[in-house]
Amino acid sequence: MTPTTTNTKDRIVEAGSTSIAAKSFNGCGLKEILELADVPKGSFYHYFKSKEDLGVAVIEESAAAHADFIRDHLSNRQLSPLKRIQNLFGAMRDHYVEHGPMRECVIAKLALEVAQLSEPMRLAIKYAYSNWSAQLARVLTEAIAASEVSESQDPEQLADFLVNAWEGCTLRMQIDQNTDAINQFIERITNTLPRI
Repeated sequence: MTPTTTNTKDRIVEAGSTSIAAKSFNGCGLKEILELADVPKGSFYHYFKSKEDLGVAVIEESAAAHADFIRDHLSNRQLSPLKRIQNLFGAMRDHYVEHGPMRECVIAKLALEVAQLSEPMRLAIKYAYSNWSAQLARVLTEAIAASEVSESQDPEQLADFLVNAWEGCTLRMQIDQNTDAINQFIERITNTLPRI
């Protein structure tokens, strides 16, 4: 990998994200990450206290990029609220179709690996998922107001359910090495959300 930025801290985070996605947090060493970033070890400790501190930065960077992606798809007010939600999940599915079903989300990978081992990383992961749910809940509130979803539904709970179901589908995608579970998820929300 050739670093895509000249900023040293950003290069370390980018290399950390690449290494963790390819292996795991514990499966890649700091030496490997710094070689990928083309950064000497001494420079690492200028920006990060530890590998765990780098892990938090990787999560935060990934969460920010994902939040922007979600916001871009959910903010198009030329589409109905429900259509925006469907388009968001469709765009995420298309990403896996383009890059292959084994291309893993760093946040989901770290959630499985380190949530019980690192409180700072667990909290960063929790914030990432909470942000995603909050963005979905706002659009679901609009969908309820537009009578696209039943007013009996709680938008926060429904948003959490959608995020949790999506994450389960992406895990199944890793196991099956295809996007069938994701396709079923999108078909379900397209056909079921307007009725609940």
